[in-house]
Amino acid sequence: MRLNQRQMEIFNAIMINKSMTAAAAALGTSQPTISRELRDMEQRIGFELFLRFGKRLTPTNQALLLHEVVRRAFVGMEEISRAASAIRTHNAANCRVATIPAYAEAILPRVAQRLLKHRPAVHLSLHSLEELSLQHEMATTVFDLGVTEGRFEHQGVISQRIEVGDLVCVLPIGHPLSSKPVLEPADFDSVPFVYFSQDDPYRRKLDDIFFAAGISRSYAVETTTAASVCSMVSAGVGVSIINPLTAANHLGKGVVLRRFSVGVPYALAVWRPARKTGSAVAEKFTAVLKDVANEMRATLQSAMDKG
Repeated sequence: MRLNQRQMEIFNAIMINKSMTAAAAALGTSQPTISRELRDMEQRIGFELFLRFGKRLTPTNQALLLHEVVRRAFVGMEEISRAASAIRTHNAANCRVATIPAYAEAILPRVAQRLLKHRPAVHLSLHSLEELSLQHEMATTVFDLGVTEGRFEHQGVISQRIEVGDLVCVLPIGHPLSSKPVLEPADFDSVPFVYFSQDDPYRRKLDDIFFAAGISRSYAVETTTAASVCSMVSAGVGVSIINPLTAANHLGKGVVLRRFSVGVPYALAVWRPARKTGSAVAEKFTAVLKDVANEMRATLQSAMDKG
């Protein structure tokens, strides 16, 4: 079984436009041609892609799974087209960066703003992925850089760490604990706490600290990103302890930040395929990332010193 490029284009167009008629218009062809190609594609792969109710199409679960793969292929084709356009206009400075959602929200907008201010010709493409997906994509060298908080061991990838300070306590405005400049594990005894997911490495470090201190926090809710933790805290769901970058990004945004008496160092990691180590754009991006991270660290420390 082998699908051709045209069939994948048609399948992708139907999934995006939700109908054969709209897909035909988007591709500049006829609805009967789209219908015929779709039937041929289903015969080749051996299962139905859509349930048909008159003129309405409903994608099957198999179609949804297949489209995830096809969609990534078309994203890659779009990148190739943009790169070709850049080369044609003598503007071939492209940089594809994969990152975790926490950094896509907290630090990379600042990095992008500064990088593009000094290098407006750079074509910067940022992709937010969960860490396991990011590791897979970096291993296949789809991206020029990966920015995350985890360690990554792979033969074709090199990495460097950027230290950005210790984890920070985050509280709702007016919370009783906000009267203290430094919070100890005992302060969290029976206090509603917003947890990260159980597979988060810093969740495990914090769990070990509270277990060693004999402190039992009250489970309020569990969520996956530091930004969502801050939203929960701001809404008064509970308190938490988060990375300093997200903490710095939430200064003045409905939460109170305090130091934690137990230092838990936090660092972000920059991964790069070994074959791309000479990229001037990647080097510049990493340098700007370091500068912005250090500035955010200093701003956070100053704000906490002032209480």
